[in-house]
Amino acid sequence: MPFVDHRTIPEVLMRSGVRGKFLVNKDTPSRNVTLLMNEVDPGASIPLHQHSVEETVYMLEGEIWARIGNDRYTVTAHDSVLFPAGVPHAWGNAGAGVARMLWIFSGPDPFADSIYLEGRPPIERA
Repeated sequence: MPFVDHRTIPEVLMRSGVRGKFLVNKDTPSRNVTLLMNEVDPGASIPLHQHSVEETVYMLEGEIWARIGNDRYTVTAHDSVLFPAGVPHAWGNAGAGVARMLWIFSGPDPFADSIYLEGRPPIERA
């Protein structure tokens, strides 16, 4: 289906304080890309992990910290960051309000082979 009405897509609790909507993925169906919108509460984070696909985040509003390998960045509205495939990374909301962002992954099921180096996998997986 080439058209997706985002209002009809259910929200997924990815972990405490992190909600997501898979706007485009294997269920739409897409063979080569995933588009995920996240809303992240202050202080919520995703622990250190890695997977075999590239991902890019585009910040819509708010502020996050992003760790890629040994480097750490502050990411604010209208910034984007590339997370290379296979490189350990983590991120979290660094601001006082809800952060909203779009993620683009180079695969239809980017979390299928995720390896968590710290913490645990998400509460629910789409």
